[in-house]
Amino acid sequence: MKYFAILVMLFVMVTGIQAGKIYKWVDENGQIHYSSQKPPGQEVETVKVKKGPKAVQAEESGSADKAGDKDAPTAEDEEAEALAREQLAKSDAANKKKMCEQARRNIDSLNASVRVVQKDEKTGENVRMSDEQRVQALKKAQQAVKEYCQ
Repeated sequence: MKYFAILVMLFVMVTGIQAGKIYKWVDENGQIHYSSQKPPGQEVETVKVKKGPKAVQAEESGSADKAGDKDAPTAEDEEAEALAREQLAKSDAANKKKMCEQARRNIDSLNASVRVVQKDEKTGENVRMSDEQRVQALKKAQQAVKEYCQ
């Protein structure tokens, strides 16, 4: 989950350089997506992105004195970073909740019956899971509950 958060932060920072609007939406699997193009048929949220620093030409006289000032973070920069962190925390919490609910449903489904059916990724047909596959899937679901349902 940490790597996902880092990836999202990097994506948001890189797209901020390009400016424009950034859209965020959650698909039917609970996966959060970000894009500069609004997806058709999706409920989206516009993400405010901190803009990069403007290019400033240094004056010939006295430029050495002012060089350190332009690198200092401003209150606006700090406010934008705090807002970005808050939005990311909210997104992570919502995604974590959805993943927790999905993991719990998986455990319930795997425990409800000995005969569990899943779709084959290659053919798209329903195939019965072996006992070993069911046990492995149950372990994965239990691990997901530990990770997301804290």
